[in-house]
Amino acid sequence: MTGVLNRAPEPARAECVAVRPGFARTGVGVLVLTLAMAAGSVCAAAPAPPKLSPAAQRAVYADKPEQVEKLAESNPLDFLRLALKWSDDRVTDYTCQFLKQEKIDGEIHEPELMTMKLRVKVFSIYVRWIGDYAKGQEALFVDGQNDGKVIAHPSGFVGFFVHNVRIDPSGKTALKHSRRPLTNGGMANMLRLIIPQCEHAKTNGDLALTYEGIREQDGRPCYVFKRVLPNKFDYPCPVLAIFIDRQFLTCIRTDAYDWDGSLLSQYIYSNLVINPGLTDADFDADNRDYGFRFF
Repeated sequence: MTGVLNRAPEPARAECVAVRPGFARTGVGVLVLTLAMAAGSVCAAAPAPPKLSPAAQRAVYADKPEQVEKLAESNPLDFLRLALKWSDDRVTDYTCQFLKQEKIDGEIHEPELMTMKLRVKVFSIYVRWIGDYAKGQEALFVDGQNDGKVIAHPSGFVGFFVHNVRIDPSGKTALKHSRRPLTNGGMANMLRLIIPQCEHAKTNGDLALTYEGIREQDGRPCYVFKRVLPNKFDYPCPVLAIFIDRQFLTCIRTDAYDWDGSLLSQYIYSNLVINPGLTDADFDADNRDYGFRFF
């Protein structure tokens, strides 16, 4: 995998990279996934970005791209810190599609595609599964409400009869199908996890964090970084690719590889709408657009 990110982006293709169960465990699977990362997109053919609202315009990073790229090249860790601060200061809420694939208990799970709504203050998140896996399942969390529980609406046959289940976001039930709790969801929280890991590795003299240039993800130019860590001190993974959106400095994709070279996790945020002005109704279990109600 070392050096693959330095390849020039491949021409855009209309087809998507489909990941079969277990495929990413193979050497060919790792190569295909990594090449897809180098090409810059899971689905390269993306629609033109919508016109930005005034609220979204306030979240556009103002410095010239060449100035930002100098920081990315000279001090990648400071760049990630800048990206997190900018996101915290300017991004109040967003909607998107979220794609995740994770290895849990040594087994790579099916890709999961969902729609997401997220509000920063008070932290609130709603997701609905729209892909083949768990289609129709919903989850909702609002900080300070529902006794700190996630409200879940199961998919499938069970979902016809059970509309509202409260789950501990950090409990065994929730983490049986996810590496991290829903309360840690969102683009900024990915950087809140990555930056301390980098700082810890830097203190130990182990951090190799490099800027790999501009790549496209979902039709959006991104600053791409590669982090490499040794197999010691319980570091989370040897190779991590980080995609930072050039327009908003948000972290819209990460690809992590396990110690055996197989895929450990992949998180992709696409179809972003920044600062749409989400309201309490968007995070209300009584919202009739959601499936948490019995009637």
